[in-house]
Amino acid sequence: MDLTINPVIAKKYHEIKNSPLKINPVKLDTIDISVKGFLDDFSKENIYPDSSLWLDSNVFINRDYPIAPPTLGVATFDGVSKSGCPYDTLASSTLSAGADTLTSKPINLSPPSFTNIYLSFYWQAMGKGNRPEPADSLVLEFFSPSLNQWNHIWARGGYTAVSPPDSIFRLAIFPITDPAYLQNGFKFRFRNYATVSGNVDHWHIDYVYLDKNRTAGDTIFDDVAFVYNSHSLLKNYYAMPWEQYNTSEMKTNLDFFIRNNDNNALGKNIAFDYTIYDKTGGTEASYTGGSINIYPYATSGYHNYAQHTNPCIGDNTPPPLPCTPYAYPAITKDTSFLLECIINTTPDKDRWNDTLRFKQTFNNYYAYDDGTVEAGYGLSCQSPPCPNAQLAYKFTLNQTDVLYAVYMLFNWIPQGVNQQQFKIRIWSDSSGFPGPVIYEDIATTPNYQYVYHNWANTNMFYPYILQTPQTLSGTFHVGFIQYTNPPSLLLNLGLDKNTDSRTKMYYNMGSGWVPSALTIPCSWMMRPVFGDIDGLLNVHDETPSTSSFSIYPNPSNGQFTVYSLQSTVQIQVYNTYGQLVFQTTVNSKQETVNLSEAKDGVYFIRVTDETGITHSQKLILAK
Repeated sequence: MDLTINPVIAKKYHEIKNSPLKINPVKLDTIDISVKGFLDDFSKENIYPDSSLWLDSNVFINRDYPIAPPTLGVATFDGVSKSGCPYDTLASSTLSAGADTLTSKPINLSPPSFTNIYLSFYWQAMGKGNRPEPADSLVLEFFSPSLNQWNHIWARGGYTAVSPPDSIFRLAIFPITDPAYLQNGFKFRFRNYATVSGNVDHWHIDYVYLDKNRTAGDTIFDDVAFVYNSHSLLKNYYAMPWEQYNTSEMKTNLDFFIRNNDNNALGKNIAFDYTIYDKTGGTEASYTGGSINIYPYATSGYHNYAQHTNPCIGDNTPPPLPCTPYAYPAITKDTSFLLECIINTTPDKDRWNDTLRFKQTFNNYYAYDDGTVEAGYGLSCQSPPCPNAQLAYKFTLNQTDVLYAVYMLFNWIPQGVNQQQFKIRIWSDSSGFPGPVIYEDIATTPNYQYVYHNWANTNMFYPYILQTPQTLSGTFHVGFIQYTNPPSLLLNLGLDKNTDSRTKMYYNMGSGWVPSALTIPCSWMMRPVFGDIDGLLNVHDETPSTSSFSIYPNPSNGQFTVYSLQSTVQIQVYNTYGQLVFQTTVNSKQETVNLSEAKDGVYFIRVTDETGITHSQKLILAK
């Protein structure tokens, strides 16, 4: 299912909007191409466009939607605004309207010494997103300072289901010769027309380049670049609990896609190395892959030298690949490692796409997905109806542990799916398939860590805390049984298209368990949480120093008052086993709670305010 919002943008938008730091406004200065040309390949690590080059921030800068881009990162045009919210949720899904705009800063093209000015860019339709339809389009326009008007230069229309787009990035190049544009204050912009009620109708652009002294044949760039993000350092998971880690979980080799965008048949000499840093910035390991010629992508495809694109990691890789002897340390608490990979070559047109960074997390949860959502997933059945459809995700523990909660990312959709019920279930393993049910939780409904029209949360995954924590060992399956009405209604669980866990995904429409039938690489956005409730709350909620609510008195004899900067809409109290012992719905900034019947001990107070943010603090009962 296609997305309605973009929760990645929604999260960032909220962080910026609520940041105590002042955001520097875009400087309205003019770019002078006598100094250097205008170049952006969108490889910087930010989801909004570079404000030193662009005036607006509606497009999504990302590495998740494109297929085989020329360099790392693209600008994606869709039907949602810079808040991650659709421009108009009431708009018809069959009509296209103006959506995203990406406008360059003013550029000085007036000096008479400037000759042969060209603008070029690569574009792709759909990628890993949604197909633009025939009424949709991507448009390029030029601005004339003297006429004070925008003029149409180029457009590409959408595609039919019968003739869908391919996965090729295509180059477009345009001379700028009209005196109406050869002035100080020239601008260019990209716009798309799309269904503005959802995160759909995707176009991606890459390597936008405007400069003097070019020709119509100047379509080859002296640039060696990474193409995709780095993957996890783990063999089986994207992330895992630190208590479950052992050295056998680590990969023996990494994998990278490196592309030479030049056309020199003799190739270009590059070096490759990586460094792994611990959480404090100390060096854990380093690797040097040596130097070798990389040949043009146009004739030889991606770089295929194993010491660069498939380097070893750790000290357990067989020869002949060189590897620095290294064993990952025993992990005694939640931590992370930073992998930094660097391509080194000279000259190189853009250095930003020569570096990759990946943070390997060891916390309290398992994850197959990479944390970004490209689509939704649901179980739909009409003939015969199966209102009790189930899905199950397979995980394997290295040692016995306690499952306290399940994180899930559900996509917000306007049809009121958040009223539909499901129950989390846990199954034992039976020859790789889900076996007997071990545990079934109480009925619940999809929740969102972002509130429509009031983006207010900094977490995209919502924690479903089990009423009774479950002690598990070995292989198990976790998922849910749904009670949708009508049975064709999709719960719309998040789907990541940049990892592939289909061999761990099973569903049951009433006639038995079968493996996932999806034909594209993907992972459900469902993460089982282990350890204790303290870890769950501390990791995903604000620290007391930044929390917007307080409890008094604490310790308490059973009766205490919750004070909040925002009006509180829900108060929940959990014991150390993760069991909900008290819950109330209110609408005030001050509420008194009575737990005089509860036993002495440590409890966890979760407060959801009117903006949708969930905060937590510890409470000690001592009567």
